[in-house]
Amino acid sequence: MNIWDKAQSVQLRVSETIESGFDIGFDPKIPPETQREMRSFVQWVEERYHLPITLWVDFEYRHYLVSREGKRVGYLFYWADFSDYPVFDNPEDIPVIRLPVRTEHSTIEEILASFIEAISDYFMWICNEMHEGYTADENDVEEILQAYLRSRAAELK
Repeated sequence: MNIWDKAQSVQLRVSETIESGFDIGFDPKIPPETQREMRSFVQWVEERYHLPITLWVDFEYRHYLVSREGKRVGYLFYWADFSDYPVFDNPEDIPVIRLPVRTEHSTIEEILASFIEAISDYFMWICNEMHEGYTADENDVEEILQAYLRSRAAELK
């Protein structure tokens, strides 16, 4: 079972002040067609998966980001530990993804794969299994990417 499916069965108590789903923001330099594709993917995810705690995503007009260790990365995920799992009641601890979006050197599929990895981090966090060395399962990432691309192709027919 991939982490996306596993997270769907987790029962969290979430404060009424915290909304579920994505909260996204775009760097204005990101082309409208790329923004539309990212919004389409966000909508697809929200229609199929429950995100019990707001997931803020900051799409940045960059080729890559730099981690604390000085490595170039395809995304950054910031999270706070639950003070009392499975209770989430602090809006200050809402997780954040920073995702570079530049299609000059990366395809939409590569950007989506990085986004899927970042969302996998979110679901690991929801399952209270997040740790510094975690990396998303490549097969799970590819499975989700292909499901989205099949869905998108069917819409465009």
